Amino acid sequence: MSELTPADDSLHPAASTDRWWTETCWFSFDQPGPDLSATFYPLLRPNLAVASLAVYVWGPEAHEPHRIRYGRSLWHLAMPDTDLAALRLEGLAYDALEPLERYRVRYDDPGLLTVDVEYEGLRPARPSGVGGGHGHLDQPCRVRGEVRIGDQSFEIDSLAMRDRSWHVRPDDRSMRAGYSYGNASADEQFLAVSVHETADRYRVVTGYLVRDGVEQPVTGGTRTVTARDEAGYPLTVEMSLTDGAGRVLETSGRTRNRLANQATPGLFAWLSMTEWDAFGTCFGEDQDIWSPDQLARAVR
Repeated sequence: MSELTPADDSLHPAASTDRWWTETCWFSFDQPGPDLSATFYPLLRPNLAVASLAVYVWGPEAHEPHRIRYGRSLWHLAMPDTDLAALRLEGLAYDALEPLERYRVRYDDPGLLTVDVEYEGLRPARPSGVGGGHGHLDQPCRVRGEVRIGDQSFEIDSLAMRDRSWHVRPDDRSMRAGYSYGNASADEQFLAVSVHETADRYRVVTGYLVRDGVEQPVTGGTRTVTARDEAGYPLTVEMSLTDGAGRVLETSGRTRNRLANQATPGLFAWLSMTEWDAFGTCFGEDQDIWSPDQLARAVR
């Protein structure tokens, strides 16, 4: 696995002529108290010369994109002429202030939503499958700043996550998976990526566990959705993780809000701010991920 460099803050050269070559640059936050969550998700397809942008802000009162506090999804945008390290795309501005460490995220939809927050890495960004022109990274962060929704203002000071991917990502792939994390501090946190096995049980295939400041890769584990609402979104989740040092984390999570998020034509997810009983109590997210064909079969 290759190490990350400051160049990984920028748009990567397409390593394939495949039309589905895709680069994403996701930032999120979940603010306890108002239980306010946000996701900023630009998706770039340079071989098609198109981009998309999804920005959502939601709380516990609604999960439908048309009922939440703010929702905007824009498709078939022209590829931006700015680099990802200083991205400008339909009201969204990303600025890499310190390579792989500190970022400013701004968004402005006049009269509806204004965001100005800064992300600072709690730990170094963790590479996954980086090499051969493709890769992924995850980085837990502290995020601070302000969000204004209409005439209502919220101070943001929470622990959050960002990730990046650059690889071929077809819209017609079929999948069912999970992306779950919790951050108590720089020294206590976990991330688990899982794939569906049977019913509501998932096998953890990658991730990390940080305890007492010592980070180890996750070598195995399970994610189990133990209760769902009649609409299908997770209410409670159980995680069991084992890391490379043989340490075990058993934790249960209770979702505090959720968004029905159609990130791309081939990717749907329930994005839920989650309160975990790990490390005492910590917050993060549980992302219950489906391709539309799998979701349709499950609903039927």
